[in-house]
Amino acid sequence: MRKSIVLLALAVVACTVAASAGASRHAGTFKYCTDPTFPPMELAGANGKIAGFDVDMARELALTWGANAIALKTGFDGLIPALNAKRCDAVISGIFITPDRLKQAKAVAYMHSHRVLIVQAGNPKHITSPASLKGLNVAVQGGTKYEEYLKNLKAKIGFSLQSYPGDTDAVAQVLLGRADAVLTQDTSFVFQSGKHPGKLAIGYTFAQSDAFGVYYRPGDALGKQIADGIRQLRSTGKLTKLAVRYKIPVGDVK
Repeated sequence: MRKSIVLLALAVVACTVAASAGASRHAGTFKYCTDPTFPPMELAGANGKIAGFDVDMARELALTWGANAIALKTGFDGLIPALNAKRCDAVISGIFITPDRLKQAKAVAYMHSHRVLIVQAGNPKHITSPASLKGLNVAVQGGTKYEEYLKNLKAKIGFSLQSYPGDTDAVAQVLLGRADAVLTQDTSFVFQSGKHPGKLAIGYTFAQSDAFGVYYRPGDALGKQIADGIRQLRSTGKLTKLAVRYKIPVGDVK
């Protein structure tokens, strides 16, 4: 009898240890910094809830190693600094992989997109190239590589440049007639043209593509989990399904 009790106790302990080990492997949170001002990648609803392609992708990505994804609202300029200050585990915010950012953090690509010049429907100012912006009013989201590009272009050909906190704010200037063009991405155009049918058009699509990346701290073991997770989402078609859901060109996630 005593032997049976001892064996039963040992079995309970073994189960408890196994459960604890499983919990340590699968439980936990994946906190990522994001600036919800760039639909359809991320946007904040009237109730403050953050949604979008990146939010769904982050959730699926975290699930590949059994974690729960939590979005932390962060200003675009502060995304990489917040990551390096360990306020979040990663950055997922429709942010490009660039040489200067790679000096501060590591990144895994998950989508490619093309930059475009969005204009009013009918393209009344006949904007068909960057050179066409000469003497016009151009809008852009501040703190982005697009803003940096336009500042350099402005110095060469001359035009009025207006920077705004969010991409939607910049596109709104074209809709209101306060700007002749906005430099953004094809993903943004798909979203904005759906919200404002018949009012917007693409004046020019740049030949080169840009890569969105999930940024993480150098040397962080999480980097391998992110890379493996992105490969899994791509191979299982989950990235493609998300692209279809958000009307993003499927080729962007291939």
